[in-house]
Amino acid sequence: MYQFSIRVFFAAALLCGAGIADAQTPAQGDVKAGREIMATIAAWATSVQERDTAAMDKIFADDVVITTYEGQVRGKAGELEAFKPNPNVRTTSIKNEDVGIKIFGEVGVVTALTKVTVETGGREIAFGMRYTAVFVKRDGRWQIVALQTTRAGN
Repeated sequence: MYQFSIRVFFAAALLCGAGIADAQTPAQGDVKAGREIMATIAAWATSVQERDTAAMDKIFADDVVITTYEGQVRGKAGELEAFKPNPNVRTTSIKNEDVGIKIFGEVGVVTALTKVTVETGGREIAFGMRYTAVFVKRDGRWQIVALQTTRAGN
């Protein structure tokens, strides 16, 4: 299996100039996969912010396993339940930073720092989470099959 880091590729492309983009290398498929996964991550952030469980339903595989930062394990139904619309909680901001993607054919492993701001009870609360997510390409789209989060500083 070929392991590829999107960050390393883009850094190399910047250092070496545009010639890399023209070269036919096995990494081009990985770059495309990385872009597709980044688009899925953006859609995931939007679905969380908007509490759009219909969109989340497409992003999470039916057999997803999620380990929360509290150490609880849940599947897709539990995740969708946790993010169903709630008039007492409004997510005002989600930013993914320090995103790393490694591609292994039809599997992508993503690590990131996510900074979240929510409004509840008239207060704004900001917190950070690091996550590792495993994406698999199924039926032409990338889905999360495993996710583990941990608390992180803002």
